[in-house]
Amino acid sequence: MTHPIRTSEQDRNIDVFRRAIEDGFNNGDLDILDALFTADFQEHQRGFPTPDLDGLKRGIASVRRAIPDIRLEIVDTIVEGDKVSFHLTGEGTHEGQLGPLPGSGKHVTWDVFDVCRFRDGQISEHWGVPDRMAILEQVGMPQPPRWLMKLMMKRAR
Repeated sequence: MTHPIRTSEQDRNIDVFRRAIEDGFNNGDLDILDALFTADFQEHQRGFPTPDLDGLKRGIASVRRAIPDIRLEIVDTIVEGDKVSFHLTGEGTHEGQLGPLPGSGKHVTWDVFDVCRFRDGQISEHWGVPDRMAILEQVGMPQPPRWLMKLMMKRAR
């Protein structure tokens, strides 16, 4: 199978996202995000306070309070035009409030799938799917009753 050669612009887009992960999430430097995201950035991932850069920053700060030693690592990328898809793995220690659950001190791991649209070397849109259920199960959230799981599976068909 042949793989199309990425353009220098697509490589730059990957580097922009990598900086957002390394500097923003892993190191907590939220100010750097201003240079990496467009002024009209749109966040499509559920769970952020507002669907813009300010909401993203507040969401990252909240995650970092819950998991202060968070480490996200990019595992794979897929490039198509002005979009890049990323598979990341995450890990850290659950020290602070995470949804309804207080800090547990447990080490957690999870997967994240992100899609970013880029414009002029900046992230203009983001869709993300972190495996929140994996985190919640690892920190002690009770599993839903079997009857509820069966009902959810029937509706998914």
